[in-house]
Amino acid sequence: MREVFETPSRRGGKCALATDCKGPELKHYPSLLHIDEFIGAKPDPRIVGVALRKLGLTGHEAVMIGDTPYDAEAASGAGTAAAGVLMGGFSIDALRGAGCFAIADEISRLLASLEDAKPSRLGA
Repeated sequence: MREVFETPSRRGGKCALATDCKGPELKHYPSLLHIDEFIGAKPDPRIVGVALRKLGLTGHEAVMIGDTPYDAEAASGAGTAAAGVLMGGFSIDALRGAGCFAIADEISRLLASLEDAKPSRLGA
């Protein structure tokens, strides 16, 4: 299956994944198939920017919490720190590599991690 996604990418093509899966299942399968790097459709930093504007915050005043490396990349693209939860099927290394400064296995445990590992860009 990986080769199905890898071949167009080697030739300069782009890939997107269209499926009727939802939620964690949708995020888990590309990781399981080791095709994450070939999927071109990812969260757009502009969505993060819209949320910040609605909250009346700058990127330096917020932390985006997500469960995929793509969420962390979108946060970074919007100038926001990223924290991760291990609910999307991605490893700690994948989330940390994408820029998450704090990672926990579930949201409730993330709060303690946020207190212990404040990002430098928040000035803490």
